[in-house]
Amino acid sequence: MNTNKYFLAVALSVIVISCGPKEIQPVELFPEDECASCRMTVSNPAFASEIINKDGSVVKFDDLRCFENYRKDHNVDDFEKIFVKDYETKAWIPFGKSIVLQTGIETPMGSGQIAVGDQLRAKQLKEQYPPKLTAMEGDACCASKED
Repeated sequence: MNTNKYFLAVALSVIVISCGPKEIQPVELFPEDECASCRMTVSNPAFASEIINKDGSVVKFDDLRCFENYRKDHNVDDFEKIFVKDYETKAWIPFGKSIVLQTGIETPMGSGQIAVGDQLRAKQLKEQYPPKLTAMEGDACCASKED
């Protein structure tokens, strides 16, 4: 009899755990995806980012400058989760756990901004690819409405 109660308790626990809220996962990139800011194709996953809104819609970006401009112009209360691609691994990482740095690396919109998930690697990349002055200048294509 005790064995039956044990199995019943385990079965109920599994059911309760599986019915709980699911963690929001990033949405993969597809060849036809366009940047919500500049409307260019999100062609290089090393620089991609995305916002998942509370209504379930997903907004994708091809450069971190486009992502920043969009965030400035929209209500962050509508955002459920934000993900960026790690420059080297191309794996999605939560924006809050990423390190965004200014580099001299050529990015789709010329921002030079990349995201990584490791502080030591961020320091190494910044030293390896020091920022260029031109990379920090505004870009007409992705300029925010405040510019």
